[in-house]
Amino acid sequence: MSRLVLVQHFVKSVREANSLADVSLILSEATRQFDFDYFALIQRPSARRTIGSLQLSDYPSEWVDLLAATTYYVHDPVLLACEKSMTPFSWDAIPGMISMSKYQTAYMANARAVGLDGGYTIPIHAPGAASGLCSFVTTKGRQLPTESLPAAQYLACFAFEAARRLVGNDGSGTDGEATTSVTPRLTQRQLDCVVLAARGKSNWVAGQLLGVSPDTVHKYLESAKQRYGVSSRTELVVRALFDGQLSFNDVIADKFFQAGQKRARPGQQRD
Repeated sequence: MSRLVLVQHFVKSVREANSLADVSLILSEATRQFDFDYFALIQRPSARRTIGSLQLSDYPSEWVDLLAATTYYVHDPVLLACEKSMTPFSWDAIPGMISMSKYQTAYMANARAVGLDGGYTIPIHAPGAASGLCSFVTTKGRQLPTESLPAAQYLACFAFEAARRLVGNDGSGTDGEATTSVTPRLTQRQLDCVVLAARGKSNWVAGQLLGVSPDTVHKYLESAKQRYGVSSRTELVVRALFDGQLSFNDVIADKFFQAGQKRARPGQQRD
């Protein structure tokens, strides 16, 4: 199966998940399909280096038990690095992002000892709400699958969105039952800009294609992000895809996707 087909299958499955356990199983399967060995997805309150009730992973049991029984996770440098970055990063890059204490260095060494050797973490920042992160990890002796890194961003954001909706926007829910919320609606012009941004077009190129200025494209994207309460273009694309305002055929055009034909959206409001 191509990466496109795998991602589309993942999105369909995770959209239909009825519990956090379902989300975890679906994400675990996708983790292996994209040549990683483990994943961890957590939601974080605003307090630094703390974690909330949403914690999904298939890490080795001895590591999960240690973290569950103690507050050892406060020494996790990945949490601090996420505060410093809006974009995904490999664990090898962390020493260049933060000043590692001896406890953080020891934490990563202990993680490697249980098989969590190389990692790729996607920070997920949601203004006004708890943020989160998703890490994909390889065992000792295995390099990160470079060709799977673009897909990892989509897997992380879709899984986080599915889990977030199951526990509630603030991450405080614990029963795993689905909650409902009003879906923000984007105007046609906002959707046009989101599609081009998802295809990797700069504001300048998007403006040329749409016959508007780069500043106008920027304003449309920022207003769309505000409607969804997200801070990055990737999260905006994921939310619009998740809610069905866009399809993969609308937006797919990057390193592992083939460009699709844009479909018409009759009756959609235009600014």
